[in-house]
Amino acid sequence: MKIITATILDPTHLELSQPISAQPGDLIQISIPDEGGEDRLWREAARKHFLEAYDDEDAIYDRL
Repeated sequence: MKIITATILDPTHLELSQPISAQPGDLIQISIPDEGGEDRLWREAARKHFLEAYDDEDAIYDRL
């Protein structure tokens, strides 16, 4: 699996940050994470746990 970034141009069009090897008419699948729900809670808990592993002088990691 390859993960790339895309900019939303409108509700039905994306601009990919890099080319893909698909041809016009090929089907691809995209995954859009839910903004709410359990997945968000897990990400926040993981981020908090990660940041607690570093001292205050390691503040470079605060901007994740």
